[in-house]
Amino acid sequence: MAKYIIKRIILMPVTLLLAALFIFMMVSISKTDPVLNMLPQEYTQEQYDALEHELGLDQPMLVQYVKWIGHAFTGDFGTSYSTRNSVWNEIGFRIPTSAVLSLVTTVLIVIIGTVLGILCAVHQYSWIDNVINVFSKMLSAIPNFWIAMIFMLVFAMKMRVFPMFGTGTVLHWVLPVITLALPGLAGHVRITRSSMLDCIRQDYIRTARSKGEKESVVIYREALKNAMMPLITMTGNRFAMTIGSAVVVERVFALPGLGTKVLDAINAMDVPVILACTTVLCAIYIVVMLIVDLAYMFVDPRVKGRFVKAKKNKVAA
Repeated sequence: MAKYIIKRIILMPVTLLLAALFIFMMVSISKTDPVLNMLPQEYTQEQYDALEHELGLDQPMLVQYVKWIGHAFTGDFGTSYSTRNSVWNEIGFRIPTSAVLSLVTTVLIVIIGTVLGILCAVHQYSWIDNVINVFSKMLSAIPNFWIAMIFMLVFAMKMRVFPMFGTGTVLHWVLPVITLALPGLAGHVRITRSSMLDCIRQDYIRTARSKGEKESVVIYREALKNAMMPLITMTGNRFAMTIGSAVVVERVFALPGLGTKVLDAINAMDVPVILACTTVLCAIYIVVMLIVDLAYMFVDPRVKGRFVKAKKNKVAA
């Protein structure tokens, strides 16, 4: 197991290198010229050439990439084209905002979605199942920006229950978290319901019931435990997707997160900031997926058993 973990950790930088190369290529072939965005409307060719040379954009793309990677591994993501400040100073304080928003949203989705999914599975085809299914499908079809604007109009402007912008207090986080959670909640409910229904129909559940086990014990100890594998995968993917898809929500509620900075950087064609933000998001995603893989070993004994068996076979050989 330790070997597997070490192998995955070693592969993380390689994955980041490939992801950064892909992002770098996409930005490089863009028709927008960052040099023109930084120059005044009236400029000379000498000014253009001087600024292009200063930014290193007159060099081949591969050379630019290798230089950027070399500096990035030392923690230097370059200088922002727009502000002329260090990129890390521009994005460093934004990472906790995006991470907290995604973490709280994911926890809320997992708790509520798992409970509602279990209710749907236990009361299959009842009015509870039908109502929750209808609302889940409806929520999954509504875009985040529409929910954000409705919440802001009703709860912030009309009722004035929650503040509109910023992250000063706990109340500032309520509307952004609920806005992100509602569409994700719908998907988690459906996955939980399907996974629970598949487990409830298995022979070991009928055996547990025939032994006189309480229904709550059968559902939560037997069925839910065996239904955890797809739920863990869903949870890891949900966190990674939330931190990357919170761009619109951060923009609407003026949260100082990575999403807001990425939008500003794209509009200004601020290449160093775009590369740094996307690389940080890729790194978070890779770490989360590693945690998900490790969680499999603790939840499903069969996964852990493969590593133990492989180790025993190797020792025997």
